[in-house]
Amino acid sequence: MKSFLLSLGIFFLVLPCTSYAQTTVSKGWQAFLKNDRQSAKTEFTEALKNPEQKKEALLGLTLLYANDTYLGNSFTCFKQFVQEEKNAAPYIFSLWFSGLLNSDDPATNQEIIRFLQQLASDPSSDGTLRAMAWSRLGKAYSDSKKREEAIKAFSKIGAIENWAITGEFENISTCGFDKSYQTLKNAGPDASFVNKFGASVKWFAPPYQRRDKWFDFTYYFNFENSVVFSQTFVNSPKKQEVELRAGVSGSMKVWVNDKLIISESEERNNDLDSYIQKITLNEGYNRILVQVGESYAGRSNFLLRLTDQQGNPVAGLTSQSSSQAYSPAEPYKNEKVESAYEKFFEDKLKASPDDPLNQILLAKIYLQADKTFEARHVLDKLKASYPGSTAVNILFMELFSKTDNRTGLESTREAIKMADPGHPWALNFFYNSALEKDDYKQAEEYTDKLEALYGKDDGQVLLKRINLAGKNKNQPELVRLAEYGYSRYPQDKSFIEYKYLIERDLRKNNKAVISLLREYLKDHDDYDIAKALAKTYFDSGNADAGIKVYLAEIENDPVGVGIYTALSNIYAQLQNYSKAEEMLRKAIAIAPYIPAYHTDLARLLNSQGKKDAAIAEYKSALDLYPNSYLAIRELRKLEGKKDVFDYFKPYDVQAMIKAAPAASSYPDDNALVLNESTQVVIYPGGGSEERHTMLTKILNSTGIEGWKEYAAGVKNWQNYIIEDAEVIKANGSKVPAEVNQTQMVFTNLEVGDCIFVRYKLFNYSQGQLANKFWDSFYFSHGAPSLRTEYSVLAAKNQPLYYKFSQQDIEVQKSDADEFVLYSWAKENQPSLKYEDKMPAMDDVANVFNVTTIPDWSFISNWYNDWASAKAKPAYEVKEAVNSILPAKDRISDTEKAERIYNYITSNITYSSVPFRQGGLIPQNPSAVLNTRIGDCKDVSTLFVSMAREAGLNAQLVLVNTKDAGVKGMVLPSINFNHCIVKVNTDGADRYLELTSNYLPFSTLSGNELNSAILDIDGKQDVKAIKYLDPQTRKANNIERKTTISIDQQDLVIKEKNYRVAAPAAYLREAYVNLSENDRRKQMQEALGKSFQSAELSRLSFRNLANSGARDTLYTEIDYRIRDDVKKVGGLNIFSLPWTDKAAAGDFTLSFPRKFPLDLSQLYYFDSETETITLQIPAGKKLIENLTPMKISNEFMDYSLSMKQNANAITYTRTVKLKQTNIPADQVQAFQEFYKRIITVDNKQLAFR
Repeated sequence: MKSFLLSLGIFFLVLPCTSYAQTTVSKGWQAFLKNDRQSAKTEFTEALKNPEQKKEALLGLTLLYANDTYLGNSFTCFKQFVQEEKNAAPYIFSLWFSGLLNSDDPATNQEIIRFLQQLASDPSSDGTLRAMAWSRLGKAYSDSKKREEAIKAFSKIGAIENWAITGEFENISTCGFDKSYQTLKNAGPDASFVNKFGASVKWFAPPYQRRDKWFDFTYYFNFENSVVFSQTFVNSPKKQEVELRAGVSGSMKVWVNDKLIISESEERNNDLDSYIQKITLNEGYNRILVQVGESYAGRSNFLLRLTDQQGNPVAGLTSQSSSQAYSPAEPYKNEKVESAYEKFFEDKLKASPDDPLNQILLAKIYLQADKTFEARHVLDKLKASYPGSTAVNILFMELFSKTDNRTGLESTREAIKMADPGHPWALNFFYNSALEKDDYKQAEEYTDKLEALYGKDDGQVLLKRINLAGKNKNQPELVRLAEYGYSRYPQDKSFIEYKYLIERDLRKNNKAVISLLREYLKDHDDYDIAKALAKTYFDSGNADAGIKVYLAEIENDPVGVGIYTALSNIYAQLQNYSKAEEMLRKAIAIAPYIPAYHTDLARLLNSQGKKDAAIAEYKSALDLYPNSYLAIRELRKLEGKKDVFDYFKPYDVQAMIKAAPAASSYPDDNALVLNESTQVVIYPGGGSEERHTMLTKILNSTGIEGWKEYAAGVKNWQNYIIEDAEVIKANGSKVPAEVNQTQMVFTNLEVGDCIFVRYKLFNYSQGQLANKFWDSFYFSHGAPSLRTEYSVLAAKNQPLYYKFSQQDIEVQKSDADEFVLYSWAKENQPSLKYEDKMPAMDDVANVFNVTTIPDWSFISNWYNDWASAKAKPAYEVKEAVNSILPAKDRISDTEKAERIYNYITSNITYSSVPFRQGGLIPQNPSAVLNTRIGDCKDVSTLFVSMAREAGLNAQLVLVNTKDAGVKGMVLPSINFNHCIVKVNTDGADRYLELTSNYLPFSTLSGNELNSAILDIDGKQDVKAIKYLDPQTRKANNIERKTTISIDQQDLVIKEKNYRVAAPAAYLREAYVNLSENDRRKQMQEALGKSFQSAELSRLSFRNLANSGARDTLYTEIDYRIRDDVKKVGGLNIFSLPWTDKAAAGDFTLSFPRKFPLDLSQLYYFDSETETITLQIPAGKKLIENLTPMKISNEFMDYSLSMKQNANAITYTRTVKLKQTNIPADQVQAFQEFYKRIITVDNKQLAFR
C-alpha cells in the first residue's frame, strides 16, 4: 500500500513533545472503555506527541469519535493513521463498516470519496480492499445518479456474471442444505426439477441483475425458507490455479466442475471474499454451480470472484449462462485460504492477549464476516475486563442483532442506560422509552440533553423536536421546525418528506411538491421519492408525466421487478390493458416462477376477454402454488365449473329448526345439536379448504351458559372466513353475534333459540405438508345430535385414508365430475354422559380420523427435517456444555446426560405454547439459553444440541399425552401435543421429560406413561406409534415406615417415608420454596384432610433441595391424632391410619357402565408400601385384629400382612398397579375387588 499511503499527502500539526510518563495511550484506553470520554480524548490527544504511541492514539480517537461524533471527526483521525502506518490494510478492513466511511458532512464525504478512489486505483493495494473500494464507490455514484461512473466502478470489482438460475426448493429450518435436488447432475437447458410446491422448473437466465454485481435471488423467487441455485460456465484460456472468492447472504455451497469447493451451512450475511478456496480451472469451459439457502438470514444473494493470490481478478476469463460442455474436475487438493486480516489480529492477540484495541478490531472483523461464534468469544473476554463499557456493549448490540437475540439486545440496551446514561446511545434509548410511555415531557428532556451535545441545529435533534411537536399536536411548531430543518438540510430525505407533507396536505400545493421532489431526484436515486412524485402527477391529472417517472425508474433499475408490477397496476387503472399486460410479462420474464404474477396476468387477460390465455395463466399459477384458492375459484369460473361446495348436500337451516323436537324430548340435556357438519375439498394439487357448520337449539338456562360463546377451530396454518354467526329466534328473526376474530358471543340468547355458525378454513401448511390434509371429527360428544355429518370432496387421483376410533360408519361414495365425494353421517345420537374417572374424550367418543399422509415415517421425516437442524450447537450451547462437562471430568455417558438434564431443568423455565395450534419449529437453542424460557420442543431441542456437543446420541420424540387420549393417533397426522427426548447412553434408551424443574432424571409422570409417541431420529425405516413406558425409567414408588403408640385416646405417630421419581418431584415442588413455617402449615393442612384432629409436632425433609441427586426425597413427620381411639363398652376401638387407605368415595360407579375406568386418575405411583408398627399399651391385649389378605387381578396387586413381636405388631400394606385402564365390562368385577380392599383398610382394631 506504499504508493497509496504516500499519495495521501496530508499535513498534520503535531504539538511539541512533553513528558509522557503520566499521559500514555494505555490511560486513554482505560478511560475510553470505562466511559470517561473526555479523559479518553485528552489522553489520546496527549499521546499523539509520542511517536511510539501516535498511531495507536489515532486509532483510539478514531474509535472514540465513531460513536461520539460530537467529540471529533473519526475519518480525519483514521486517514492520518493510514498515512502513518505502513501496513494499514488490516485496520482499513477491520473498520470498513464501523461508520467512519459515512458522514453527514458534505466536505468529509468528498474526502472519503477521494480516499476510496486512491485505495481502489492503487495496484499495490490488496485485491479484496480494492474490490470493496470499487463497490463502495459504485454505490456512492449510484446513489447520486452518476450512472456511468457507477457502472464503471462496479465493473472493476471483478465479479463473475451471466448466471442461469433455478428454484425454489424447500429449506424450512435449514432442512434443504444437504439435500440433493439433481441440479449438480443436470446442467442442460432441458433439465427439469421439482420445486418445493411440486412444480416443474428449469434453468433460466434472468435478463437483468443488480448493478452492484451481487446476484440477488430476492428479485427472481419467493426466497424465504428456500434453497436456490445458480450456474455459469467460465471459459479459461489455459489450465490454471486461481482463487475462488465468495460472499453471501445465506448458507452456501459451490461446486467447480462438479467438485464441491465450498460448503458453509451457517447462514451468514457477509461481504465479498469472505470464503476463499484455491481451485483449478480447466482449459476451456468450467461449470460453476452455486447453492444458496435461506431460512433465517433474511436475504439471499452472493458475489463470486476468480482472482490471483493477491485478490486481483484473473485476466482473460469470460462467462456465459448457457450450458456448455465441460470436463469434470480431476482429483486435486481442495485448499481453504484463511483470511489474512483475521490472522493478523489473531496473531497480535496471541502475543498480547489482553490488548483491548486488537480485541475490538478482531471482533469487528468477525462481525463483518458474520462469524458470530468467534466474535462472541472475543467480546465475552473483553466484557469480563470492562463490564460497563459502552463501546463494548455497542459491539454486543451488533452481535445480538446479527443473531436475532432480542433478549440480549434488550438487556444490553438497559445496561448502556444504567452504566452510561449520558451517552448519545443511552439518551436515544431513553427518548424512545419515553415515547412508548407517551411521556412527551420526559422525551423532550432527553432531546435537550442531546442538543447540549450536538447543538440545536443537529439534524437528529431537529427530527426529534418535529416528532414531539406532532405528538403534542402542535402543528405550527411542527411546520416551523420542518421548514427550518429543510432549509438547513435540503438534501436530507427525512426533511424532504416533511416538506413534501406540508406542501401536499397543508398548502395543497402540488406544483411545489413536484418542484421539491424533482429537485431532490436530480442527485438522489430514491424509488420511494420517485413514487411520491409519480403519485403527485397522477393526482394533478398528468398521467403521462407519472408514467414517465416509473419508466425512468425501470431504466435506472431494470431488475426491479416490483416497478413493473406497480406500473402494470397503474396502466390497468387507466384502462390501458395492453401496456399493463406488457409490464406484467416483463416482470414474468425476470421472475417466471412467482405465482402471484401469473395470477395478476390471468385477471388482466380475463378483463380483456382473453379467456383461453387467462385460463393458461391461472393454471401456471396453480402449478407453481397449488394453495392459491383465489386462482382455483377464478379458474373454475372461467372453465364453467360449478362451485365446489355445490357438490355437497344443501343445508336448509329453517327446515331443520322447524322440525326440531321440543325440550321435553331431552329432559336430561341442556342443548340439542340439530346439525353439525364438516365439508372438505381436496384439490388435485393437494390444497384443501373446509366449511364447518353448527346449528344448535338451546333447551334450558344451563344451555345458555354453555353455548353463549363459540370459537371457530382455526389452526396456526389456516386462514378463515366467518360466513354466519347468529341467533335465530323462534319467530325466525336473527340477531348477529358479536365476532372478534375467531371468537363469537351470542347476545340476547334465550331458551328455545338456535345458534347458527358457519365458517370456512383455508389450509396453508408449509414444506412437505403443503399438499397434505389431516383432520379428526367427533361423531359423538357431550350434547345429543339429530344429524352429524363429515364429507370429503377429493380429487380422483388423491388417496384418502380414514378410520373411526370406536364404531365404523359406512361411507357413501360417488363420483362428482373430477372429484370423488365421500360422506359419513349419523343420526339421532344421544349425548355422552360423564362417568367417574372415565378416560379422555378422544378415548370414549366416536372420533373420525381422515388423512392424505401415507404413513408415520412421513411424519417422522418431516419433523426431523424441520427440527433437527435447530439442534446444531451454537456458541451459547458450547459454553454451557463446557461449564458442566469440563474436559478433566471422566464420567459415563449416562452421567453426562444427567448433568445436561439437570442444567436445563434448573435453568430454563417452561412456558407452554400449544403444540397443535402452531409453533411447530423449535427455537434456536442459543435463544432458549439467552431467554431462559421455552416450551417442550424448545427445551428438548436444547438437550439434543447439548448432548450432541457432548458426543451423545440424542433425538426428539413427539408425544400425544394420555390425557389427550391414547386412541387419538390411529392415522398419520401432526396432532401431537408434547415433545420429549430419547437419549442412548451406556447401551440403553432413556426418555427424558424436560418441562418440569423438579422431575428427576430418567423419570416420567403418570400423565405421560402409556402416551402415544413417535421417534424423530432421521432414520429411513418404518415408523409406527409406540406407547411410552420404558424399562429404563425410574419407578414411581413410595415407601412409608410408621410407628404408632397409644396415649389414652390419642394415636401418637412417627412416620418416615421416602418417595422415588415422580412422587418425589410432586412433593418437592409443593414444599421446596416455602419457609419452615409455611411448610409446617401446609403439612398440617394436608394431614387435616385425612385426619381432622391431627396435630403436627415435627416435620423434616432430607434431599428437598432442587439440585444434585433428586431421585429420592425423604420425609419425617411426627403428629398426634386426638381422640381417635373410641371407647365402646370395655373395648378401645380404632383403625390403622393408612396414608392412602381405600375408601368408598374413591369411585362413584353406576351400572351398566359405558366407558372404561382410568386408575391413573386416583393413583400417581407404580407401587406403594406402608409399614406400620403398632405398640400395644402395657397391660393391654388386642382382642380384634386385622386378617392378612393378598389379592390380585390383571390391574392391581394388593397385600396386607402382619407380624407380631412381643407388644408390637408390624403391618405391611402394599399396592402395586399393573394396568390403569379397566374396560367397561370389567369395572363391576373390579368394584367387588376394590370393596375387599376398602374393608381391610378400614377394619377396626380393638384392645382392652
